[in-house]
Amino acid sequence: MGFKEKLPENCPPPNSHTKGCGEAYRLIPNDKPIFDDFASYGAKNVPLPDGMDLCRWSSCSLYADMATVQKKRKLPKLRGYPFVAKLKIAASSGHILEKSKHIDFWMFDTFDPVAAVVAVECL
Repeated sequence: MGFKEKLPENCPPPNSHTKGCGEAYRLIPNDKPIFDDFASYGAKNVPLPDGMDLCRWSSCSLYADMATVQKKRKLPKLRGYPFVAKLKIAASSGHILEKSKHIDFWMFDTFDPVAAVVAVECL
């Protein structure tokens, strides 16, 4: 099984898992999610910041709960995302690495993030 995006060598990391994470949240710019809303910064050719891990930059960033979404939305780079998509991520959807309510998600090529959206809410 391959991945949706081209990943750097040794990515995803060996401590990631494929067990799924149930619910996860992603800030998006519109109320109708499209595939590009779930692309990594790496896939969007956003320059890698100094000190940032290239593998994490190549993941789809998700959050584990709405409280974390509300906190993160206050960051300047996320203020332009007035909607949050709630996703159901089942086992074998991709590799997941969870850290402090943040989820790095490397999607398998068979996973459709738009189809995994179960709700969209305006913040």
